[in-house]
Parts: sequence; C-alpha cells; structure tokens
Amino acid sequence: MTLICSFKCYVSDGGIDEIRRTYLEAQKQTKAKFFSRLKILSQLDFEEWHELLYKELHGDCVGLGEIRFFSDKVQQRPLGFRSGPKEFTILFWAREKGNKFVPLNACRKALERKAEVLKLKERSRALWLALE
Repeated sequence: MTLICSFKCYVSDGGIDEIRRTYLEAQKQTKAKFFSRLKILSQLDFEEWHELLYKELHGDCVGLGEIRFFSDKVQQRPLGFRSGPKEFTILFWAREKGNKFVPLNACRKALERKAEVLKLKERSRALWLALE
C-alpha cells in the first residue's frame, strides 16, 4: 500500500495532541471508523477526496474541510486544512447534529488553530496512527 497523503494533528500550548486526546476518549467504533477513513484518504490524491469521505467548507468555515464519517449514532467531523501539497492537518474534532457543528464555535476554534499552525511549526505533529 502506497501512502499518497500524510496527516498531522494540532498540538496545544501545553504540548497536548488534541486530536489524539479526543481519539483516546472515543468509543471503540469511533476509533475504528476514524482509522479507516484516514487510511482510505491517505491512499488518494486530494482531487479524489469526494464528498462521502471529505467536504470543503464555506461561509464562516471557509479555508477548512471536514473528514466525514458516522459512528456511535453521531456524524463525526474532524476539521482541518491542506497544510502541504500532500499533507492534511487535523485541527479540531467536531460533531454534526441537525446540520450544525457541535460545539457551535467549532469552525472559529479550528480557524484559530490553523493560524497557530501556520505561524508555529511546533503546533502540529505527525499523526501517531500507522496507516500503512
């Protein structure tokens, strides 16, 4: 299996990988679906990321995209951005309920984190999951 795309995750001021923390707190099904979704996306060029897997956002969320999957009766929506030619950085793990993000300020938080990542390299690190 050839990996085409790599993933990074947002790291907080205290050095905590926020995406990993959310993952570790998740139910077994959510962990499995997240892993599966990233594994699929890692084998595709960005141009092949279609709406069932991933969606570019607009409006207040412009500049972000959502990784899309359903688990534990909830639409899971990890938010991030294309941080390099073949790299995607996950910034904030949101959920969707009634066509709205939970929490409601998910995009604002993700955009703030994006600005941090673009300014400071230490605000992101490679995904800890081995997708190969």
